[in-house]
Amino acid sequence: MNKLPLPPFYNCMTRTQAVLGWIYLPVHIVVLPLLLNILNSVMAQPMTSGELNAVYYLFSTVVILAVTLRYLRSSFDVLLDNRRGCFMTVVMMVLSNYAMSLFMSLLLMLLGLVQENATTEMVALSQGRDYAMLKAVAVFLAPIAEEVLFRGVVFGSLRKRSRTLAYIASIVLFSLYHVWQFAVRSGEPMYLLAALQYIPISYVLVWGYERSCSIWTTIFFHMGYNAFSFYLLGLL
Repeated sequence: MNKLPLPPFYNCMTRTQAVLGWIYLPVHIVVLPLLLNILNSVMAQPMTSGELNAVYYLFSTVVILAVTLRYLRSSFDVLLDNRRGCFMTVVMMVLSNYAMSLFMSLLLMLLGLVQENATTEMVALSQGRDYAMLKAVAVFLAPIAEEVLFRGVVFGSLRKRSRTLAYIASIVLFSLYHVWQFAVRSGEPMYLLAALQYIPISYVLVWGYERSCSIWTTIFFHMGYNAFSFYLLGLL
């Protein structure tokens, strides 16, 4: 029986960029946070959570831009060449994320697995200048670093081998990435279940990248999503 062809997907990331991205991925997820926390613990005047977060994402963004600048430029050309398609993709991403997030919230509530969102906890502990810094980082820096790594590198390089594996790897890594540090600090492995809350947005971002073939589609969506999340937090 012949397999159905995969939906068309154009990945403008070079093999060298992908390899360097895979090398940096564990640094971004594990090594850099641990090093910064160790450094912060021995500083005479420790950094606040906002400052620590800013240093973390600023460093990663600079590294990623240095490695994948041509990829980002080529991907932006794809966006410009298919503006209407990318816009419609974003609209579908918004609707899909809303529906899937609502379903996941109801499911977790029925299963009694509702836990406080890790990002919400961090924001709740921040005030004033620290809050403003967290918001700026989340809106402008984090989407670039995270989209290039989790969508561009992970999904983009695995997709040609296995579409299913590419989806699973990107979704699982991105979801666990947002909660593993909190699980370690609290000493509660069950905190990892909070990663389930990130599955809808993780899936939507992967789908958006595959459909539009431009990482900027997901970067701009991610920026808007984070900005809207902070807006809602400000209303609570």
